[in-house]
Amino acid sequence: MKNENEIITLEIYNDFVTATFIKEKLAENEIDSFLEDENVVGLNPIGGVELKIFAQDLKRAREILAAE
Repeated sequence: MKNENEIITLEIYNDFVTATFIKEKLAENEIDSFLEDENVVGLNPIGGVELKIFAQDLKRAREILAAE
């Protein structure tokens, strides 16, 4: 079982715009998140932008994404 305070990767996006849109959608639903590697994606598009959340928010975050 994951620690509720553990930070996990929810999704990896190929572009910053999509990652930011999803991050804002999560924030509207009171889910804290942050982007990792957003400054690198322009130099290395293969790596992508990781959207990170707390493990305790995983179920709700997936429900929000599924509704999109």
